[in-house]
Amino acid sequence: MLSYKRVLMAVPYRYVNEETVKQGVSFARHHQAHLTLFGVVEEVDRAYEQWLTTKLPRELEQDTKTRQLAALQERVDRIKPDYPNVDCAVSVGIPFVEIIRQIKSGGYDLLILDAVSHQPGHKRFMGSTAKHVLRKCPSPVLCVRDNHPYRKIVAAVDVFSSKEQIQSLNTKVMHHAYGLAQQEGAELHVVYAQQPIGEPMLSSWGIGSADMLDGMEAELIASAKEKMQQLVRQTCGSTEGIQLKTVLGNARDALPLYVKEENIDLITMGTVCRTGIKGFLIGNTAESILDEVDCSILALKPEGFETTVE
Repeated sequence: MLSYKRVLMAVPYRYVNEETVKQGVSFARHHQAHLTLFGVVEEVDRAYEQWLTTKLPRELEQDTKTRQLAALQERVDRIKPDYPNVDCAVSVGIPFVEIIRQIKSGGYDLLILDAVSHQPGHKRFMGSTAKHVLRKCPSPVLCVRDNHPYRKIVAAVDVFSSKEQIQSLNTKVMHHAYGLAQQEGAELHVVYAQQPIGEPMLSSWGIGSADMLDGMEAELIASAKEKMQQLVRQTCGSTEGIQLKTVLGNARDALPLYVKEENIDLITMGTVCRTGIKGFLIGNTAESILDEVDCSILALKPEGFETTVE
């Protein structure tokens, strides 16, 4: 059974998204989890010190931290009558670094943050803090958009990989997606993106002509369905009520198209790191997809992931 015990919600000082806050409280209430509203005051560049006539950078940072903590505490006080297990904290530093440090030091098992950039003209795209967090945060990261409640959830899996890390991540993706679908009363779609087989690929394999293309793709789709059925039975107990879909194309292109066509509200997917290289994200697929969709994403790291943030 899916359970979150400690939830950290990153709350920007200037651009507080009320829907994000509501989702954080809703998640915490459902799981009876401790919720922390967390803010970060960015450091004042010491190069500006010669132009500051009234206060030193450290004093400005401390004043801003005091104001932000007071604002968060007011918000906490408004939440507590309905959900008392909530507090707040503020740090000074680089936002993504301080967020990840807080995750590590506080033992949080879920991070919630607003995935939409607040820069004018960039409302669809996530900001730089979200991108850094997505790459380097060791806990599950829920990048939210204004589309809650979730009525349709996708579990994006790679059923043909023979790598133990990917197979383990498939199970983790299914566990979280199925748990959230039950929590939200949502449809669950298990989706695998299969790169189409073309004539150049057939020629490079030396196995025949393009006449074989349709038959091979049909076999791949049938095999993918069998593997998805097996994965779903192992993690959910049954395939009843769960939609299984193989889409043709690169995941970066095919998944956003599927999300749009099916009006998906949340994608659950893994972000894969290369063994032995801390924090290295292969292909940035989750990041690329998040820039192309209007729904929320729950990004999961494989077991053993180590962040570069100390």
